Formats: sequence, structure tokens, C-alpha cells
Amino acid sequence: MSGHSGNLCSGWGVISSERSGSRVRGIGGAARNAAIGGKWSRMGSPKVSVIVPVHNSRSTLRRTFQSVFDQTLPADQIEIIAVDDGSTDGSGEELDRLAAGRPGFEVVHQAASGGPGRPRNVGIERATGEYVFFLDADDYFGPEALERCCALADEHGTDVVVPKYVGIGRKINPHLFRTTVEFTTIFDAVPNLYGSITALKLYRRSLLDRHQIRFPEKVLSGEDQIFAVRAYFEAKGVSVLADYDCYYWVDREDGGSALQAGGAPAAAYFPEIKGLMAFVAERTAPGEVRDRLLRRHFAIEVFSRFDPRYPRFSADERRATRSAARDLIAAFGNPEIMGALSPYMRLLDHALRHGLDDLVDEAARVHTEEPPPIVLDGDRAYMAYPGFRDPALDVPDAVYQVNGPLSWRRGVSGVEWRAGRLAVRGHAFVERADGVAQDEELVLRERDGRREYRVPFRKAGETDGRGRTPLLAEIDFGAVAGGGPLPPGRWDTFAVVHAQGRVHEGRLVPAPGSGVGEPGARVARVRAGSPVVTPYLTKGVGALALHAGGLAGLAGPVTESETAVTAPARLRLSAELETALPDGADAPAVRAVLRHRESDETRTADLAADRRTGAAGEAGRFWISGEIDLGGAGRGKWDVHYEVTVGSATGTFRAPAVADPGGGAGRGPRPFRTARGNLSVEVVGGTSRLMRLLRRGRS
Repeated sequence: MSGHSGNLCSGWGVISSERSGSRVRGIGGAARNAAIGGKWSRMGSPKVSVIVPVHNSRSTLRRTFQSVFDQTLPADQIEIIAVDDGSTDGSGEELDRLAAGRPGFEVVHQAASGGPGRPRNVGIERATGEYVFFLDADDYFGPEALERCCALADEHGTDVVVPKYVGIGRKINPHLFRTTVEFTTIFDAVPNLYGSITALKLYRRSLLDRHQIRFPEKVLSGEDQIFAVRAYFEAKGVSVLADYDCYYWVDREDGGSALQAGGAPAAAYFPEIKGLMAFVAERTAPGEVRDRLLRRHFAIEVFSRFDPRYPRFSADERRATRSAARDLIAAFGNPEIMGALSPYMRLLDHALRHGLDDLVDEAARVHTEEPPPIVLDGDRAYMAYPGFRDPALDVPDAVYQVNGPLSWRRGVSGVEWRAGRLAVRGHAFVERADGVAQDEELVLRERDGRREYRVPFRKAGETDGRGRTPLLAEIDFGAVAGGGPLPPGRWDTFAVVHAQGRVHEGRLVPAPGSGVGEPGARVARVRAGSPVVTPYLTKGVGALALHAGGLAGLAGPVTESETAVTAPARLRLSAELETALPDGADAPAVRAVLRHRESDETRTADLAADRRTGAAGEAGRFWISGEIDLGGAGRGKWDVHYEVTVGSATGTFRAPAVADPGGGAGRGPRPFRTARGNLSVEVVGGTSRLMRLLRRGRS
């Protein structure tokens, strides 16, 4: 910073505010700006003010602010207020450099305040936009984020817009907001607004000013929740924007976030949380809504203090944490709230209510170091935390009971065609349930219907140190549907584990680091429908799925076709057909089908199928070849297809082409490769369409 102070300079200058003790760097010039009441005022109000608190984040500032510069919302509708909260790593100087020459980009420099609350409040006080959006200095926007959020609030008159978050180095619940919701309130159970009470959202500025909604200051954690909850309750409506990646939420690799550092001490943290829960209780009637909201605060704001940080606290801090949590349980807890929480949280609730502080500490140690074993007793399951069935403590079994699915894992480690079947290797097991019989199976479930078929997994190796037993399922597509073939359609795969009366089910996805690939389409042994089966990984989730039938958009089971013009009007085709037919199976019947693009003309020719031996002795490879007569064929472009028949099942798919089919000269057929890589043929000297119609009329 330069030594300017106390006045507004032409060009770039610095304002020192005695009221706030901060310095502001912004655009000078009376024609554009004036210092009024400690705020910057520009010609015309911006649509949105982006407020960015900064404390020692120099390495990420370029990315963060570039994402604001790149917004599709016009630049003159965006006001940027960056508040440097006593940075010592050069962040302040970097902010000044980024703001240089950019109208509407203001940098406020102030002494370190001890938390993000103060710089955000300074930003609110200086904001002139219709809306404000809080952006952290580590994070960044999608290019259309501000335009879309503002448009949604404008159209539906809502005061808060919850953007779609994308986690970078952190987990974001993908099921929280799956669809855009134009208007909702905090009292609606769906969508679950309480699933996101971070302040990183769009707010109507008049809402914040009218109700004086501000952040608590000098608090290292929890200030977001207090701000966001008040805004939810005071808002006349809330929108959820779920169909665009708006906000990229980055976890700091240096462990420098307030939460990573351990958060605020109990003496500063819990009074704020108590005020927040009291606010919720005051604004809701006893019953389901109040219980639902308070349950979230107990789970995330109260019992989260007993996570892996708790054993590292000093004895005094652990004592203060237990005391404060006990007070909140007494003031706001009830059986309906606690009954829906996890066994660990229910145990904390019971132990704190009954003064069992040693049990709290021991349970926290076990929870941190190694999750407890699962005890299955009849159709009930229990997490055997310390104190389970200890007669000296007399803690009810219901405290430890698992009310939902047990913790379990599944994954795919390999998919390949083997001896006429699709071999799926992987694992599926309930964790920490040693000595409990588990049965595993693979389920094929029709995506758009109710049919499903089950294939048993069998053990294919020894259990490793992580409790995973290699499993193998082999799918015979000619005998899955009650001994019959798999019907055409799209089929998703699921792993199902049965453990002492409990059923656990989930999509089969590749295990991390397994490098599972798609083994390609094959002609399978079936007796109805289409014989072509294509395993693939779905977009997004990457789960294993199957396609049986037509191959639109999918690669076929044949290699790139080679062509040759053997006579003025004859075309020779040859390629390798990959099947899942076992040794001894009859060769499939194959023929080439050429279809004219502009008419209903079709030319066909039977192809020979000679068995070949593939790599590693793989059976089911055939060399297909033959010639097709195009004499008298109509001029124009013809698309080449292969029709494969196994028994009574037939499948048709496009023929792929080599990079340069070549061949063809003069007035004969000219093979070529389409933009999608398929084989087509252009007939130059054939019969015109008019002549063909005249001949058809005479006949």
C-alpha cells in the first residue's frame, strides 16, 4: 500500500475510514464515484455485489476473481467488494493488482478481526447491489452462475437462491438438491433447505438490511449457519438452482480453514449455537417441523464437536464441550429428535444426560480410532460402542440399535467376456460383521420396467486385510430370464448382500483405482430378441450397465470393415465379428444389408463366417466376408449394415469403416467413411430414381 490517506484522489487512491479503521482502494474520479456515508456510490446500481473475505489466500485469488470477471452477467452489473482481513502473505497487494483498472472492484484493507464474520459484514455495509453473493477466496464460480441465480430470484420474487455446489477436494451430497425448485420455504420438508446452511448463496440485499441480518464476529466456526438460518426464516421465499454447476467449493490443501484448525473454542462457539437453536424454537411450533430443524443442529452443530478433534482437546476444553452440549440437550432435546440420529449420537445424548462423562470420552476415542463391531441379534443390529450390554452402566439396547441399513461396501474390479459369458469380478460385504453369514448376488434390473433377474456371486479368492472377499458372477445371456434369454433394453446392475435378515443393495460401480474398462459389444447366445449385448459404464456415476438390442450410439461387435471393388458393380466386404458364443456353438448367420438413404431400396448378400482363435485362446471370433452385387443400384449414398442371427434372435448394426476404405473408380461403387466412422458406399453410375419409378410403373 502507498502512503495516501484521508482523501479521495483522482485516479487510484486510498480512503481511510475513522469509523471502521479500514482503507478502501477503488476507482477515483468524481464523475464515477463519490464517498458518501463511508460507502462507494457509482452511477447506477449494480445487479449483484460479490463479497469476498480474504485472509492469507494469495495463491487462489487469481482463479477466484477471474471466475467473477468471466461471468456472463454484464460486468457493469457486478460489484466486487474484497475485504483483506489482515493478510500477511501478500494477499492485499495481489487484490490491489487485480482491482487496478476495473470499475466496480473495491478493495478494503483492515486489521485481522479473528474470523470471516467481520469482513463479510463490512462487505454488506458497502454493497450497493440489488443482491449480494458471498464468495470465499478459495472458491470460484461457473461462468453463468450470477446470471442464472439473479434471473431465478427476479422471476419468482425469492429472497434467497441456493446454488448448485461442486466439491473440489471435499464431498458434496449429490442427492441433496437434484432438481431446480422455483419457490419454497424453510417450513417445507422437501427440498431440505436445512441440508445447506452455509452462507455461500445469493441474498436479496433489502432482506439483510430490513431484518439487520449480519454475521457474528470473532467466531471461527458456526457464523455461516447463524446467518443463513436467519435469512431462511425471514425470506418470503427461497429458490434452489440445481441444473447448473454454480459454485465450486474448494477444500484448502494447507489445512488452513477454521474447521480444519479445530474451530472456535467451546466458550465462544456454543453460546452462538444456543442462540441459533433458541431462534429456531421461537419461530416454530412444537412438532415435526421444529424437531426436524433442531435435529439437524444437534447432528451438525452440537454432536459434531465430538468428532476426531474431541480427543485432541485439552481436558478443560473437553469439559467445557460436554457441559455446553449437556445444556443444549436439556433445553431443546427430546426422544423424537434423538431417535432418528446415529447410534453414536444417541449414545452421546444418553451419556451426557446421565452424567457418564467417562463413557463420552471412551466412545469418542473408539469412534475416532476404529469403528466398533456390529452385533446382529435376530433381525436387529447394534453398533457395539463402549457400554453395550454392560450391566454396570445399564444403557438400553435401543441406544446402540442401527435403524437403517448397515455400513457396507461394494465395487467392480473387472468386466470381461469369458467362455460365452460376461464375467463380473468385484466385492460386496457388510462391514465389521465378522462371523455373520452373508450371501451376495448380482441383480440385472430393467431401467424402464419392473423386470429383474438375479445371478449369484461366488467367492473367487481369499479375504484380504480390509475384509473384502473377491467375488465372481458369470452372466449367461441365453439363460437369465427363468432359463430364457435377456430381453432387449437397458439393464442396470446392482450388488445385493443378505446378512441375517437384512438386505443391502446398491449400484455396481468400479472400485477406486481398479481401472475397469468397457469390454465391448458381443453377439450372445440367445433365442429371442436381439443377440447383441453391450456392457458400458453410465455417464456421471460410472455404474456398470448393459444394453441388449439395437446399437444406436454404441459400438458394434465387429471390427472396422475392409472393402474392395472386385468388378464394375460388385463390392467385397470383410471384417472380424466378436461373439460370446462358446466352443462348439454353431456359427452365426451373417449378411450385409445396404440401404439407400433417400429411398426404400435395399440390397442384401449372405456372408461367410469362419471361426478364428482370438488372443489367449478366446473362442467366439469369426472372420466374415463376401460380395454384394450393386448392378442396377440407384445412384446416391448407401449405408452398410450387418445383420447377425443366432438361432431365432437377430441383431442389426452399422458397419464401421477403416480410416480410408479406398477402392472404387469411374462409375462403380465408391466406399467411404462417414463422420461417425461408419461404412457407406456411393453409387455414381447407377440408375436414376426417376428411371426406377418409371420401370416400376410399367411393371
